[in-house]
Amino acid sequence: MTYHPSDVRSWAEEIGEPVAQRGRLSYELVTAFFKANPQVARLVAAEHGVRAPARGAVSMATCQELALLVR
Repeated sequence: MTYHPSDVRSWAEEIGEPVAQRGRLSYELVTAFFKANPQVARLVAAEHGVRAPARGAVSMATCQELALLVR
């Protein structure tokens, strides 16, 4: 699994968060997606040269940085 906006939309719908089917995703929503999906955050971090732990939780600061990069 890697980052795709459609995955964020599906995830948001699963947790009951309202999200439009088109348009730009909010920074907060993308950050929350990365925090909830550390495996995706690690992959995106590796693609962008951002340091992330090999396992366990990914820090909020890293998730925020990644959200800025992919938006």
